[in-house]
Amino acid sequence: MDKNNEEEKPIFTCNYGFVPDNTKLFDMKNILKDKLLNYKISKIKCQLKSNEGIHGIQFIYRNLIDGKETTIINIQPKENGLIEQEFDLGGENIIDMNVFLNQDILLIGFEIITNKNRIFKIGYGNDEQLVKVPDLKNLEQIVIGFGLNTNEDNVITSIYGYYINRNKYILNLYKGILYLRKKLENKEYNEKIQKKLNNMNKRNQILYRICSLPQNQFFNIMKYTQ
Repeated sequence: MDKNNEEEKPIFTCNYGFVPDNTKLFDMKNILKDKLLNYKISKIKCQLKSNEGIHGIQFIYRNLIDGKETTIINIQPKENGLIEQEFDLGGENIIDMNVFLNQDILLIGFEIITNKNRIFKIGYGNDEQLVKVPDLKNLEQIVIGFGLNTNEDNVITSIYGYYINRNKYILNLYKGILYLRKKLENKEYNEKIQKKLNNMNKRNQILYRICSLPQNQFFNIMKYTQ
């Protein structure tokens, strides 16, 4: 197996919380398999019981290829009248997370921190119950997914994250664009694309023009889109 490909695989953190005997596991990597890097978390919704914990949660992902949003994990609560939370990440990357555990080591909340330094707290917990995730503290990682355990009542009892090195994530995200830019250096290929340009959709026209920009302008746009 190629060593570089091995290193690009997402790594998972410790599982924080309690895993009951009758647990149900909801794991994004198990669902998306080798397509995990083709999706990005765009929204998180959850249902809470006051000062108790997370009784339901939904992770909405955006497909990076076609832009469509899909609910990848959908843990529905079994109780009515719960408190609703919804967080829109606005295209930002998750670079850090903390968890909140009660005296029974049961997950009662967690928080995520984005590359724009926004903090989203899901559930409950105070400073004394906060547990930091050491794998992420150098802020050089991107969290791309989660795994959660629930009890028979669909209450979230534990959580872990999947992460990848930030530079490798960005390279994977833009490798298609970088490949196209390299191909456009070939005069014959570039002229062939130009003849088809007016018949392309707007998205592909914009992509061609971005890849044709001078180096400084091109990489400034790439930096802005991170």
